[in-house]
Amino acid sequence: MTFNPYEEVNLYFGFHQRVVILNIMLIAKEQKKKVIEGPDVYTHYIEMCEDYSIDPVFKDSFINALKSFEVTGFIKMKPGMRITKLDLEPYTVDDWIKAILQDPEFEFMK
Repeated sequence: MTFNPYEEVNLYFGFHQRVVILNIMLIAKEQKKKVIEGPDVYTHYIEMCEDYSIDPVFKDSFINALKSFEVTGFIKMKPGMRITKLDLEPYTVDDWIKAILQDPEFEFMK
């Protein structure tokens, strides 16, 4: 299932889910590896929550957040919380970052 981030990101995902997605996208953008390690996403998520005074609602259930993205087909995971594929086509990581950050709920990050 392909999501149009500019039209659907707010319909399908709540604020805290979008915070997690934003962290996945930021890591995907900065690294050159094909696998995104879930623990790295978790660390970035916690740091972002602390930096922006966001209550980290997935602090104790982060795997559940990732699994919900897997069920929708947005990501593919392997054991050990390893994200092996992002289903973004025809959009890019930058499209997803831009779509999330253009939302008024994320105005404080600009």
